[in-house]
Amino acid sequence: MLDLIKPFSAAAAVMLLAGCSFTGGISANKAADEFETDYSSVYAERVVFDGIANSQYQSSLNMSVDEDVTYAVNEFDAMAQELIGDMPENVKPILKITQNVKRLSPSFISFVEEHYIYIGGSHGNTVWFPRNICLTEEDPHELALKELFSADDYMEKLNVIIKDMTESDPETYSGLWSEPVITEENENQFYITDNELVIYFPPYTLSYYAKGFIEYPIRFTELEGILNDEYKEALTGGVQTKKGAGDVL
Repeated sequence: MLDLIKPFSAAAAVMLLAGCSFTGGISANKAADEFETDYSSVYAERVVFDGIANSQYQSSLNMSVDEDVTYAVNEFDAMAQELIGDMPENVKPILKITQNVKRLSPSFISFVEEHYIYIGGSHGNTVWFPRNICLTEEDPHELALKELFSADDYMEKLNVIIKDMTESDPETYSGLWSEPVITEENENQFYITDNELVIYFPPYTLSYYAKGFIEYPIRFTELEGILNDEYKEALTGGVQTKKGAGDVL
């Protein structure tokens, strides 16, 4: 398995653990493992949340993140071993996992786990794994996009907004070879910030790799007429959801 020949330094580890986010009693603490084997290079971040009202869910969430990262590292290690002898001289497969917290509030957590993998060629491949969580004390759970809306035609309305954004900002959205459309297959490619719903499309779905992820940030105030009443106040004004007994007003 993983033969750690260049362990992460203690000083660097302390720096990462100190680099946390803290909002409304909830914190997100990042720590990372960085090492090289004879045949690969790995950097793997984990994020640990604290202060969630439902402690059982908090434990489950933190365990899930840890298990996902561990699984990804082990799968990469197995793949890297199979590539021994196939990589160019002095070039190793690379795995880099980062945790990007987009929203941290008493009502919602949104973060994106990013995996970058390089196994040869002109560039690697980057995949995002978003997790959008509603922190109601009674029933904290990961949100699907459709849960945020009361209107059945929410997807159609979002596509109209995205089309208008594309046409009104040709500099940002230049070089697209197809029209961005939210479908049932890709509708959960989103994250939320304090003020926006961000719909994204991965590289190669709309444009070339160097263009990166194509993002459409839509302000919640613009969506207020179609948002689910259960989440509307929390999303647009930063106050508690209707079921959020553990939230702070």
